[in-house]
Parts: sequence; structure tokens; C-alpha cells
Amino acid sequence: MKKILTTLSIFALCLGCLCSCDLLFNKPCEHSEVVDAAVAPTCTEAGLTEGKHCSACGEITVAQQSIAPLGHTELLGEAKKATCTEDGYTASVSCFVCNAELVAKEVVPAAHSYGEWEQISESDCFFAGERQRICSACDYVDTEKLELVEHTFTQNEETGLFSCEKCEAIIYANHLYAAIDVQGDWYSSYKVCDSIGGHLATITSADEQSVINALMVNAERNIYWIGGLKNTDGWEWITGEKFEYTNWYKIQPDNAANNEWFLQVYGGGAAASNLAIGQWNDLNLKSDNHGGNLHNAIGFICEWELEINESTHYFTEWETVTEFSCFGDGEEYRLCTHCGLEETRAVEQIEHNFIFNEATGIKSCEHCGAAMYDGKIYKIFTLNLSWFDAYEYCESIGGHLVTITSAEEQTFIEAYMNSENFSARAWIGAYSDGTEWQWVTGEEYDYGNWNSGKPDCYKGNEFFAHLNFDAFGDWNDLPPYGDSTGKPCIICEWEVN
Repeated sequence: MKKILTTLSIFALCLGCLCSCDLLFNKPCEHSEVVDAAVAPTCTEAGLTEGKHCSACGEITVAQQSIAPLGHTELLGEAKKATCTEDGYTASVSCFVCNAELVAKEVVPAAHSYGEWEQISESDCFFAGERQRICSACDYVDTEKLELVEHTFTQNEETGLFSCEKCEAIIYANHLYAAIDVQGDWYSSYKVCDSIGGHLATITSADEQSVINALMVNAERNIYWIGGLKNTDGWEWITGEKFEYTNWYKIQPDNAANNEWFLQVYGGGAAASNLAIGQWNDLNLKSDNHGGNLHNAIGFICEWELEINESTHYFTEWETVTEFSCFGDGEEYRLCTHCGLEETRAVEQIEHNFIFNEATGIKSCEHCGAAMYDGKIYKIFTLNLSWFDAYEYCESIGGHLVTITSAEEQTFIEAYMNSENFSARAWIGAYSDGTEWQWVTGEEYDYGNWNSGKPDCYKGNEFFAHLNFDAFGDWNDLPPYGDSTGKPCIICEWEVN
């Protein structure tokens, strides 16, 4: 019963609702309009016109229209021109309406307006040259150091010392010595030498003195400062080395005027022609007691200690000792110009590359000129050796003196010699033990191409064969060291594996 009453109550509520709804009876909505406010456009965003809609049924009675963005109103900012020393900047652009930054200002770096580089001085092995350029706007001078000139050391065959072809500096016992023609007194020379990484030279032995003498022979100036000075206890070297060895000139040192406390050596300048080159003298700081301003004729000798180890050798370029070939490795050699260390290295041999030549009918190697025939390789060597040395030479490169065991092989050998324009005498691998002829390889000896009347074992000592005797290709017997016309060349042979 309770369930029935609940159902009737719900039905009564729904019926009341339907009776009051205009839609049930198709009655139109009496709109209650609400205004949709207009939206003003901005520089970058679109706007909307005013619109309306019904608050009851939601129908749009007046549609809103889109209004395009207004766009920016550009405002040009201030620019600043860069100078030689101060940065400038470009003009910025912003919007007058919304203040948005449209174009950011950019820094224009300060910069000089330089002309072309002009070289002021040249570099040498010790002093860097300079070049300069001038700003056309402010006259500022930009100076740049140039690269030093690299030493090029060559060895003197007589002395064994290495000297630079460019500056004439000399290497001795891991030290470098150079005569520097920069004018000045002892102290300024000391400072200049120090500024280029060395010190005024110290001479502590007769051998070192001989190096200084070699420098002085070709030196331009009369006098060169070295690193000796006198104090109350006597003479000393600026490096602290013991002052034991001396090479004073005649009655020197004489300490003239009681102020000659600095050491010099005589150079090869014209004014020193009557002096002993390389010998020592004491002078005052500026050497004014020798006629005044003599220091203008003075240079100095600078010395550098060379740091030599496995990674800092100063090697010459590799030089060929033995050419590499298709028959063996080559060898190259180089020398450290600072300490005399010698190094050698092998250069690996190259492989044959045989190409058939239709004109000559010979299959020859494009690298070495060797020829291939019937599974063997043949090579002419224009070395004039005894038969024994020729035998050993062929063996040393893996072959043997050629053996010619048939008319066909003889014909090939002649064709090969023709292709190489070779007609000189050449040893072959046939020899006699005084009873019979045999080949160095032990092959059966049953073929020969002897010239008429040969072999004749002339004077009882011709036991070794060569070809190209009287006629091209013909064989002859000779003593092992050749004859009055000289020693034959060689033809070697290899069996191809």
C-alpha cells in the first residue's frame, strides 16, 4: 500500500510541471535579453562587438563580431655610434601603445679603423720582429710581434760542431752559444741576454773557449761582453761556476783606472785585427777608458742550456742510407744536432708489380725493373764486384747468381738485357772446380752458350763465368776479380714460391 501511494505522489508532481511548461503547448519564449559586453581589441589580440542572448533559453539574439588586432604603433629608440674605445648600440624599436619591445638594441663593439700592416723590423733566431698598423680615426698604433726564425743547424765536418746557418750560433755540450750584435754596456747586455732566456756566456774550459773562438772569428764587432765580473774576493762567473780556467790577453787583467771589473773577449771586427781573437780583457761598465763610447762597438755572447731528453731532441731530416726496393728494406738515418744522438730506421721493401710489355715481350716489375720468366725472377744490378762478392750480394737479398740451363732461358736473358739497354759484362752462377763446370744451385750442368774457344781457363785461373764477352749473350770464363777491363756487373735470380 505504501509503495502505491509513493508512485501516485511522483505522478502528481510531474503532471503539475507539465501543465505549467509553455513547451508542452508550443508557446514561444518571451526572451529576457542579457547584453554580452564588447571586448576592445589590443595591439596583438582581436576584440568583439557587443552582443545579446536570452537568459531563459540561451538563444543568441545579437551575435558578437570579431574585431581585428590593432597592431603595434612603432616607436624608434636612440642609437649610439661605437668609437675606437667605447661600444655603441643600434636603435631599439618598441610599441608606443603597449610598450612591447619589438626590436632589441644590439651592441656594436668598439673597433679601430686600421690600415694595412707595415713591418717595422725583421725577426731573427733570438729577437722577434714587429709590424704595426695605425687607426685612421684616432691614430692609435697597434703593434704585433712576429714569429722567431727557426734555427737550421748543420754539422761542420772539420770540428764536428753544429752551427746555425742563419745566426751562426754554435752548439757544444748541450749548450748554445751566440754572438749578439746589440750595442750596450755590460749591465744592459746582461739584461738583454736574460730577456731572451739565456745568460752572458761563461767559459770554464779550453774546449768551451774553442767554441767561443769559432764564434769570434766571424764576429762583426771588436769586443763582446761575457758573464764574468770582479768583486772584492776576485773574479767570478754570474752562474756561480768556479772561475778556474782563464784566457787573459797578455798582461790582462790590469784593472786600469781601478774600475775595470767586467769581462770581455776580443771579436773579429776590423779594429781588433791586431788583437788575439777570443782572448779576455777587463773593462769598466761602459768601457769609456778606451777612447770614450767604445761600448757602441761592443756586443755580447749569450749562452743557453739546452734541455735534451727523449722527447726534445733536435733531429735533422731523415736521410737515405740504403734505398728500399723490391728485394729488401731500406735504411734511413738522422742526427740530433744538440747532443749528437744518431738514429736509424728501416724502410720496408715494396712488393713487385709485374706488367707485360707487348713491345719487348717481357713481363717486368714497374718498381724495380726485374723480369719474370717461367716462375722465376731476374734482376740486373750495375754493381762492379768480384765473382765472390756478386755471389754473396745475390744471396744477401734472397736470391742467387743467375743460372741459365736452356736455350730458351738464354733467349729470355738476352731479351731482358735488351729491354734494359744492358750490354755490359755480367757474372752468372757458373764456376769450375778445375775439372768440370757446375751451377751454384746444384742444378745439372748440361747447357752452355760459350763464345768460340771458351772456356779456356786462360793462365790457369779463369774458373768463373760471365756473359756478353765478345758477342752479346756469349759466355766467357774470367778470374774471380775480373781482368784489366774491370769487374763485371751482376744478374741475380729468384725462384718464385
